[in-house]
Amino acid sequence: MRYAPLPLLCALVAGCAPASTYRPQVDLTGVSRARFELDLSDCKKVAERDRYAPVLVGVLVGASLGTAGAAAMAGVASTGNVGLAESYGAIIGAVGGTAFGASQVRAPDGEDENRFVDACLRNNGYKLLD
Repeated sequence: MRYAPLPLLCALVAGCAPASTYRPQVDLTGVSRARFELDLSDCKKVAERDRYAPVLVGVLVGASLGTAGAAAMAGVASTGNVGLAESYGAIIGAVGGTAFGASQVRAPDGEDENRFVDACLRNNGYKLLD
């Protein structure tokens, strides 16, 4: 139950992220406009998730390393309450990992994201206009 707020916090941070306004020029001859809008939305979602992946990785790695480090320290110190030490280590590691992951987040309207959306649409069979 202690870790229940962590996924909620990650979802909240990702949910507050600005959405991309990028709309590539696509030849829609013979293509359903509704289907294109759905594919474009899916491609943008994947690109946005890719942008915030470092935060999630930082949380998971930080919590894992914090738990392992705290367990080792408690074992060496023979404090007797290894579980409590692991909990504190996980919290401290998750906070540090989140901070590091957040420092790796790219700008929301970066060229990489636009290229990713373009490639995604091409993979779905759309012809992009230059």
